[in-house]
Amino acid sequence: MGALAGVGLALAGCASQQLQQTAQQIDLMERELSAQPPEPPADGSVLGPTELLVSAESAGKDFMRARISRARAMLELDKVKSARLPRISAEARQIATYTGDDLGDVTGTSNIVLGVNWDISKALLRLDQPSVEVAGRLIPVQYQIAQRTATSNLLNTYNEYTTLDFRHKNAVLKEKGLACRAGDVEAEVANEEATQRELKALKAQVAAARHEADAVSRLLNSKRDELLGLAGLAEGGYRVAPERSVLSSLSGFEAMKSDDAEACFASSGKKRLEDLLVEASAAQLDLARQSRFTKLKTSIPSFMTQTGGLNLQFLVSYVLPLIDEGDALRMTQNARLTLMETILSARDNRRDFMNDFNALKLGIAAAESDLAAANASLVRAENQLQNADEAARCGESVDVEKAKTAVAAAKFKIDMLKSRLLLLCAPLSEKTADERGAAQLAGMRSGK
Repeated sequence: MGALAGVGLALAGCASQQLQQTAQQIDLMERELSAQPPEPPADGSVLGPTELLVSAESAGKDFMRARISRARAMLELDKVKSARLPRISAEARQIATYTGDDLGDVTGTSNIVLGVNWDISKALLRLDQPSVEVAGRLIPVQYQIAQRTATSNLLNTYNEYTTLDFRHKNAVLKEKGLACRAGDVEAEVANEEATQRELKALKAQVAAARHEADAVSRLLNSKRDELLGLAGLAEGGYRVAPERSVLSSLSGFEAMKSDDAEACFASSGKKRLEDLLVEASAAQLDLARQSRFTKLKTSIPSFMTQTGGLNLQFLVSYVLPLIDEGDALRMTQNARLTLMETILSARDNRRDFMNDFNALKLGIAAAESDLAAANASLVRAENQLQNADEAARCGESVDVEKAKTAVAAAKFKIDMLKSRLLLLCAPLSEKTADERGAAQLAGMRSGK
């Protein structure tokens, strides 16, 4: 049995370097997933999109899912590569033989049987090499695109948070405006220019506006906790600042050098992904065509006795299918259909990309028009406040604050749309987000 244990230990050490590295990555992810979120800083630091994104890249759940998918793909790739190598098994046998009338007339022999299973067509011909090479290039591309999706999810949630903050500000200003009007009506009631019924109705509006502001505030807190969860941070313990530039948080992404949709698509990760998917499907078709007449198998049975003797036979067989009932043809035709589907999907994805690009450009233009209108409204409101008498100053000051809020909302919308355009067009990086996120997060938490 000692010999068998030695064989087992030897085989255990045959894992590829790629498999060992993937296992280490899985170990790390498991530790990170079981770790508690970091405690909020004692100084009550306020987080913006930059800090949230740095944290998410290191500990966010969407980024973690991207890492899990990458590890699973690496395991599958290693499985394909390892199919070129022999599988060796060992079986220990103890044989007892009764040779006489006496119960003591028993002889025993021990041996170890080794078995080798090896598809040498994969080892020698390597017909799957093109597919393996494409897969090796495809995995990091898919990983980075998954990271970009995670980035978009986080920033979209921050956009929702900021939008709710603007809504809360408008609700508060609505309450203030109605309160100003209520003050005016109270004066009119005193002068018998308005009735108590009118004043009561207006005060009811003020109360309703206050309730609306409170409801939006609760929803805003809930959205903040959702945002912290996406960033891998403890809910409720951090303050999040709205209205900060999302575009500045994407400084690590390369800006597109052209304002043209075709140039944007050509440099984007989406284009690179589609090219690799088509190449992978073409490689699978080529493999299906070549595999029809390459059925090589090997078997190496051996018998090792207790005394050290060895009986070894090496058998190689070549299987030529004469009547396969169309198996090979079906495999080839299915591969052809897969390639055609991939090409059609690539064309559809390109069209979707162009639609997204044009929609973002239109959105930016419309938001810039809204900003111009908001600035004009702000100028008018400030002029009216400057020229207002004392009785009207309360309401006019509220109108100025509403105009300022509209300007800020338009500016943020432009910034957000430009951020989405940057993520759409930016080429893939040589360094993934998780490779830089840990160091940045450590610096952020230490105050550096």
